[in-house]
Amino acid sequence: MARETLAVEADIPYKSSTDIQVAGMLIYYNLSGGHHPFGDKPYEYEYNIHEGKYNLERVQDMVAKDLIEWMIHEEPKKRPEVEQCLIHPFFWTKERRVDYLRRIGNREEVANYRNADQELICSLEEWAGDGSFKLWKNKFPPELVRKMDGKKKAYNENTLGLLRFIRNLHEHYAKDAAQVDVMTIFPDLFGCVYKFAKNRGWNSDTPLMEMFLRGDITTSFVMLSSSLKEHLGVPVQESQPSDWK
Repeated sequence: MARETLAVEADIPYKSSTDIQVAGMLIYYNLSGGHHPFGDKPYEYEYNIHEGKYNLERVQDMVAKDLIEWMIHEEPKKRPEVEQCLIHPFFWTKERRVDYLRRIGNREEVANYRNADQELICSLEEWAGDGSFKLWKNKFPPELVRKMDGKKKAYNENTLGLLRFIRNLHEHYAKDAAQVDVMTIFPDLFGCVYKFAKNRGWNSDTPLMEMFLRGDITTSFVMLSSSLKEHLGVPVQESQPSDWK
């Protein structure tokens, strides 16, 4: 049940934001293996829902947590609408996530990675946490690293250097890029970079901002279906756009 349904007042108008909060709880339930974000005992989760106290520690995916936190927000007006949920990065395809990283790597701050401000470097490494990417060159084919390092100075072996490497790989070495699955090699990279960029306000700048605008609802449903299958490993029935009004 949503927070507003626990209120003492009897006549509370129904709103779609109520379903959004419940849907957020269900997403956490599925990803956590059957746990409730507000507690597993009835007396516990009803109190915590009312107080807005939740715990998402059983889900490690930063992007999933970002969506769930938004959906279960205690204030109904601060929860996303259905379309906003569907275009959230949690439901993005691998290709779209790589495109996001490529655009991040094209930012001036990242392009200047060799002379970047130390605060920027340290902040990004903090978001990387245990998923530090300081030895990222070891993950790529040696001949590819040698080819790209040989053009100019070698890429720095930190996360900024990796982001610029990914950008240049896709911009200048399309055939090589097609042979490299960045999302599989670095499964935690997108999440930490997305949260880092969101924290710094980069996602509100062009061209990143374009990736968060409401697109075609049909595309969103297809992404929702394929992403849930990938995350949950269960069949998902696709809804038709006409079901939503």
